[in-house]
Amino acid sequence: MLTSLELDNGLELSFSQWFLLKRRERDLTQDDIAAALGVSGQTVSNWERGRSIPTLTINQMKALCKILDCTLDDIPGGSNASN
Repeated sequence: MLTSLELDNGLELSFSQWFLLKRRERDLTQDDIAAALGVSGQTVSNWERGRSIPTLTINQMKALCKILDCTLDDIPGGSNASN
């Protein structure tokens, strides 16, 4: 299983890997995330399995960042993905 140490060492993760790691680090369930964002548990499961990526409103993205204690730039595939 991936650890936060691997994140600190610059390992490039897919969104699904990163999301799963961050959720587990915060000791949250898929249902916790789903309830906070107003989406289904199946939707969150699909994100973690790489079957889909989030298409969230601005308010949902703010909530996701708050829940996972991250910034938009921390999220793989964000504005600095080419860096």
